[in-house]
Amino acid sequence: MNRVISQGDRVLVTPTKKGFTRKPYKATVIDWMPSGKLKVQPDGESSQATQLVNSDDVKKLADKPTQQTQ
Repeated sequence: MNRVISQGDRVLVTPTKKGFTRKPYKATVIDWMPSGKLKVQPDGESSQATQLVNSDDVKKLADKPTQQTQ
């Protein structure tokens, strides 16, 4: 697994606000922003909007799935 976070990777986001840890959630990386934040698509039915998160609050779970040709 590549250690660098890139588009399509699965991540675990653990947001913090004012020093307190919020509920972690799994997401898929959409893109890196010029500010250094990540645009992610959270899993689940109720959270369909993309979110900008601090890259320090993100841990990589898996690489982008690859297409296998036969």
